[in-house]
Amino acid sequence: MPSATHRPRPRLLAAGLLAALLAGCGSASPQELPPAAGPDSSPPAAVEPVGRVSADGLLPLGLGPIGAARTAVDGGARQAVVDGRAREVLLSETGATEPLARADAGVGPTRALSNGRWLWVLDTRGDALLVYRVQPELELSRRVYLPGAPFALALDPVKQRLWVTLTATNEVVEFPAHGRPTALRRFPTVRQPDQVGVDGERGLVYVRGADGLQRFSPGPL
Repeated sequence: MPSATHRPRPRLLAAGLLAALLAGCGSASPQELPPAAGPDSSPPAAVEPVGRVSADGLLPLGLGPIGAARTAVDGGARQAVVDGRAREVLLSETGATEPLARADAGVGPTRALSNGRWLWVLDTRGDALLVYRVQPELELSRRVYLPGAPFALALDPVKQRLWVTLTATNEVVEFPAHGRPTALRRFPTVRQPDQVGVDGERGLVYVRGADGLQRFSPGPL
């Protein structure tokens, strides 16, 4: 938790004001609301990224699940969709037009990922990792304060780890992939870390950003 002398960034104050305004405007439909923007441009990297960095390149194939605005749940039987305009996450049967359930997703949700039991959603504008139960119904279980504009996330199904990038601080954070995640480790990344993926079999983490593709082995805890 921030100390008593911590001074919130103007971006956070603006996000809070926007949330208050939207809450007071109950007659506006999601289509009338402004879209939830992505993260602000990252500052120059203050610390050299760990591992190796190539000038360019895409994330390799065969990585574990990677977060997106739409993600599979229960092996694909259901799906979760982040609605950035309505600031909600929707759970539905795959192929269905109407959601089974919906839940609040903060002030600026962008990406989601599920392992079948839990659903994780990044509230980029709200600086938070949101944790939802998906059984027996969709329910917000926990909000993890995560300053730094969290934007990309990936799952290591081998070690059961969740990796989240912070675009405001050029970092990637490791969490246990369960319902009460707490940050385990942080690693400096390339500037603007907008993508992350994990090769669980080889124990490698990949981060793609404005300065290229980064690869590193976090090693054991």
